[in-house]
Amino acid sequence: MDEVDEAIVSLLEGDGRLTHRDIARQVGLSRSAAATRMQRLIASGQVVVRGVVHPAVLGRGALAHVSVTVDGPAARIATSLARRDDVAFLSLTSGAYGLIAEVRVASIRDIDGVIDEMRAMAGVVGVDTLTYVEVLRDVVGPVGDVSVEVDDVDLALLRALQDDGRASYVELAETVGLSPAGARRRVVRLVESQVVRIGAVVRHSGQDRQSALGLGIRLTGAADDVVSALMTMRSVIFVARTLGRFDLLVTVRAFSAAQLVEILDAVRALPGVGVVDSWVHLEVVKESYASGLDAMARAAAP
Repeated sequence: MDEVDEAIVSLLEGDGRLTHRDIARQVGLSRSAAATRMQRLIASGQVVVRGVVHPAVLGRGALAHVSVTVDGPAARIATSLARRDDVAFLSLTSGAYGLIAEVRVASIRDIDGVIDEMRAMAGVVGVDTLTYVEVLRDVVGPVGDVSVEVDDVDLALLRALQDDGRASYVELAETVGLSPAGARRRVVRLVESQVVRIGAVVRHSGQDRQSALGLGIRLTGAADDVVSALMTMRSVIFVARTLGRFDLLVTVRAFSAAQLVEILDAVRALPGVGVVDSWVHLEVVKESYASGLDAMARAAAP
């Protein structure tokens, strides 16, 4: 991706349903040029625009960050973990841990059960867990509290948006049996109530210039000022308060080694930051936030 592609992706992360005209105006291209670039990014599989549903809506409000120490090749273990519905994110990483996974389940007790099963896997020699207290920023999914209930039509819309976040309202209406105006009203309500976030998901394959760096931060005081500073950094794409060996879990995106060094220096210099540990996501094996919705659909089926 060049700088224009990066600008387009940044806009789509904020709102995956922006029109070609809106994107063209904001990045200084013609409408046709913007459309061509978007289609190329999406066709390559490097960028996917989809609706990601709030985990609490799916009955999976307990989240954990799991670092796995392996004995031997990590890819074989990753293949097994990727089959699990309760693993939403999985990557091969540098550093002390061969794998990092995000687990999404219904309760803390369920997290304990998942960790127990991971420990028993052949080739796994250690599992280190961070429990999420609160997700404060996520360019992929919605954050914060959600209290809106969804019905069968909403669920059908959410499934369609997971498949294609840029599906037209005409297409969505045909899928769920509404008018285009009715489909639009429902989608707007779901987005505004934080039930779903429609945006670009960037595939970190290790084949391009983009890198994703995970940071584990131990604080020397209250978290508020550090969190506020992190939220102003454009390169920071994920921030969560956690319980465990780190107080904050952060993911940053960079396009060069020099930029990674700059980001790390900036984070270490923040007042209140004690120790910063880091790891590179070398290859994303799985990034799927649909399994909970699929389970709801199976449960509701006659």
